[in-house]
Amino acid sequence: MNTSPPVWLLDIDGVINAISKKPDRSVWPAHQWITGTANADGTDWPILAAQSVIDFIRDVHETGRAEVRWHTTWQHDAHNLAKLLDLPEFPVQDCPEFGERRQGLAGAAWTPTRAGWWKLPAAERVVGEEGRALVWTDDDANTGLRDAGGPEALARFAPTLVVCPREHLGLTPKHLRAIDEFLTECENGR
Repeated sequence: MNTSPPVWLLDIDGVINAISKKPDRSVWPAHQWITGTANADGTDWPILAAQSVIDFIRDVHETGRAEVRWHTTWQHDAHNLAKLLDLPEFPVQDCPEFGERRQGLAGAAWTPTRAGWWKLPAAERVVGEEGRALVWTDDDANTGLRDAGGPEALARFAPTLVVCPREHLGLTPKHLRAIDEFLTECENGR
């Protein structure tokens, strides 16, 4: 079994950035919400993020509980969001399939490539080739993994937690608890 820490594949929109005009105060108190804009692909996008989510991600990274990697349509523009939210500069997950997406049906949130959802092969490489446990947070995961056997197909190779938040909420306290418990299990040799 690989003793390296898990990899956390982290999406932006619908995960960190709640896709909503107003913050949901039933999830995080009003003072927790951060607003701003970040540039991706030449466009300034509105950002609505919860400070507790940002703090949790930063803590996971700084304590070495997981290797956080961006896995998002923002690609290297994710660093613009990181600057806005004072997050470290995480690497962008290698994903040549993203190029296929851009040449095909660019603009759709969930776009299949010749091999299915463009994000899936990168996750398969993490658990299959790298042999690493995987946390994957993506608001499109339920749709994207449906035809691929779901998270269970990834978990055949390494421990896997897939978290699919509702896009207008992003990660919630319940999601953060599930991620924390999964990382603790990995640390304890699950």
